[in-house]
Amino acid sequence: MTSRRARARVLGWLAVSVLLLAGCTEPAPPPPAPPPGSPTPTPRPYLTVGTTDRFTQPDPAGVTTQASSGLAYTVFQRLMTVPAVGPDEVPVLKPEAARECVVSSPTTYECTLNEGMTFHNGHELTSSDVKFSIERALRLDVDGTAVPLLSTLRRIETPDELTVRFVLNRPDNQFGFALATPAASIVDEEVYDPDELRPIEQTVVGSGPYRVSELGTDEVRFDRFARYVGPAGGREQTLLVRSFADSGNLEQAMTDRQVDAVWRGLGSAARTRLTTQVESSTDGRSDSGFAPTEIPGARVHRLWWSPTSPARENAAVRVAVRDSLQGERILDSIVPPTVWGYAPAFEVGGEPTTEPRPRRTRLVLSYDSTVPDGEDLANVVRSRLEDGGDLSVQITPDLAEADLFLLDEKAWTSTPSAWLQRYLEHPAPGSTTRVGELMDRYRASTVPEESEGLLSELQQQAAADAVLVPIAQAPEQIWLAQGVTWVPASFGPGHQLTLSGLGRG
Repeated sequence: MTSRRARARVLGWLAVSVLLLAGCTEPAPPPPAPPPGSPTPTPRPYLTVGTTDRFTQPDPAGVTTQASSGLAYTVFQRLMTVPAVGPDEVPVLKPEAARECVVSSPTTYECTLNEGMTFHNGHELTSSDVKFSIERALRLDVDGTAVPLLSTLRRIETPDELTVRFVLNRPDNQFGFALATPAASIVDEEVYDPDELRPIEQTVVGSGPYRVSELGTDEVRFDRFARYVGPAGGREQTLLVRSFADSGNLEQAMTDRQVDAVWRGLGSAARTRLTTQVESSTDGRSDSGFAPTEIPGARVHRLWWSPTSPARENAAVRVAVRDSLQGERILDSIVPPTVWGYAPAFEVGGEPTTEPRPRRTRLVLSYDSTVPDGEDLANVVRSRLEDGGDLSVQITPDLAEADLFLLDEKAWTSTPSAWLQRYLEHPAPGSTTRVGELMDRYRASTVPEESEGLLSELQQQAAADAVLVPIAQAPEQIWLAQGVTWVPASFGPGHQLTLSGLGRG
């Protein structure tokens, strides 16, 4: 255990810095202008969070991004929640909209709702809404959502207004965690269409600690819901989340005191600059008055083969991509070492032996342009792939269709099954049956040693298939202005930022 923790710490410190230092020669941009002279500016009426993330999908049945999942965890409720855990800690299910949930048989999961719950529009929340919401998510089956984690569900029964009974088609010890994901969020069946995602311009109706009162392209206003029933009520009457174009604009907003908290969006140069200011200060704050808190291991980079890429069918090309990154790879499994069930599977370091191929393969690599350092990391990956020989890589950000995607994402929950989800949905050709059998055995297992062995086999198979390739793991940072505090409730089950734990004082 000691070596594992030490290794996790090493991964966290080295993850992004090694890749950037190895592959980026662009000089750091100059710092923004010095902050205004007054160290104690007049506070804004609303606590404001700055980020480069954008809320693109307010309907929880269609949530595929980290920003939109944060909105879902803030505005909607689920039967269960999973408090975010630290390295080597096992995640524990806790009730949210449910008073309790029990496993009444190997294939039956029964929940009793809290009494007196209502949606933001005043409509009563009952078991019928829960049934409607989960069946709707399964029916819409939006690609990239957490819906596959609900795959063992056979039917839902509602014997009364407060009881929801889930009947599974096979034993699944992970089903409770699926009920804590955005796909299991509860929506008002009187408002939401059963067959279509709700248009973004229409009112967002949930039952969570905050309601959306204004939803714009660059700014979202949240107001506390006074009738919220659950474990993590809001601390502020009103919160704003502002999306900035890039790291430079976000850092300038900190300098100009336009934000009170910053979550994701600061590039490596900005983080280095601010950290230097903090280390040289007497109060542990940057020149603009912000102090950082690190969340170990919360940022993970992986490379994902699109299931529709023609080149993906060629095992030799997949292996070439995997092995070309070996010398720079810091993360050695698609399940991070900070998650229970991790097992090393990918080679790390050294010089890989790559076999020459008869013809050059051309690939398109895409990444999310809102991700801090996304362009730099994409260029590092391209350099490594092309250095390996026989590969040409074109980089285009924000594509819907590409051969490879550079991912900077969090799993829906801090569980191995959630981290494995992308791979489980689309293993390499020929591995589908074996992977499905291993996962079914893991879901049914009640013996920890057996479970760990099955997870190890899955991770080894993932390394052989090479359709999802780990690259690096690093801490995530939240920067808070003087007087702003946060509590663990600020984070969703997979370290997604929610707003209920942020407040002044």
